[in-house]
Amino acid sequence: MAPYKVVIERDKCTSCENCVEECPEYFELDDEGLSHLIGSKRVDDNDELELEDADCCLDAALSCPVVCIHVYQDGEEIS
Repeated sequence: MAPYKVVIERDKCTSCENCVEECPEYFELDDEGLSHLIGSKRVDDNDELELEDADCCLDAALSCPVVCIHVYQDGEEIS
């Protein structure tokens, strides 16, 4: 299991694109205009992605005006 997990609560996304600007290697807008984690799996209506390094995902989470991006390290939320 990777030490980091990134989760997007898609139902809260406002399509502001801050996450894409902060971290284009992991974030894009999907066909619905909502934030999508590249390479993620869909769990209910959320995108989830496990990573070895949170890298720019933490910046993306901090830039989200509606706080719909969450970063976890070893099961504890860090953003």
